[in-house]
Amino acid sequence: MLIAAFVFYSCEKKNDAIIDPSISAPIITNQYQSKDTVFTTSASPLINLIASVAVNINGGTAITNVVCSVIGPDGNTAGQFNMLDNGAGGDTNAGDSRYTAAINISSIQCLIVGNYGLEFVAENSSSLFSNLITSSVRVVNSANVPPVITATNLPDSVVRPAVATDSTLLTISIDVNDPDGLCDLKEVIFVTTRPNGVLLPPIPMTYSGNGRFVFSNYVLFSSNPTSFGYFKYEFTARDNSNLFSVPVTDSIKFVRPINP
Repeated sequence: MLIAAFVFYSCEKKNDAIIDPSISAPIITNQYQSKDTVFTTSASPLINLIASVAVNINGGTAITNVVCSVIGPDGNTAGQFNMLDNGAGGDTNAGDSRYTAAINISSIQCLIVGNYGLEFVAENSSSLFSNLITSSVRVVNSANVPPVITATNLPDSVVRPAVATDSTLLTISIDVNDPDGLCDLKEVIFVTTRPNGVLLPPIPMTYSGNGRFVFSNYVLFSSNPTSFGYFKYEFTARDNSNLFSVPVTDSIKFVRPINP
């Protein structure tokens, strides 16, 4: 009798290569900030707080940069700050892998209130970046005052077209000032009251710069008696702190076309 025997051998590939630690990116955790809300004024604007993060090299190379970027409510970068682990400038203990920055933004031409984003990221000597940590701080103007409507620019009267196929472009505008700066202006709306007393829904105006808000629309033919007479317009401005101006009223007289 012939007996066949099969022997199986396991072959393990041996790799003596050294694992490159540079492929390991750092990790940041435990973000801290000294304030959730900063109170300042438009006369002397200053955004200041202490922020820190813990940085782990995660088996990679040495940390070369830890940066905190401050992003304003308008989406623009308000400042970038190098975070250090040197026991100075707000950092408590040198060499403990907690990096700290004293955030001070004072070169502010016009204070924008609202939520500012904080973005933290670390980089090692292999040019690998850590995870991104985000936070926010709210900036409040403690001496905020409401905007003021300084002028309305409306025609005294408008002649409605004589036929349905015609139209007339009507453009109205108002000028607004804000003692806290024009960047603090948020919106202008107006409500219209027809000659019969019917109130129309609020309409927003478009900001064209330098404190001027504009609205354009076409005036159409109408045979409705309530389409003629004085239309009253009440304008209200609002700032970024949700303070409203004193309403200002103006009017336009819509007249019937002159018969040829």
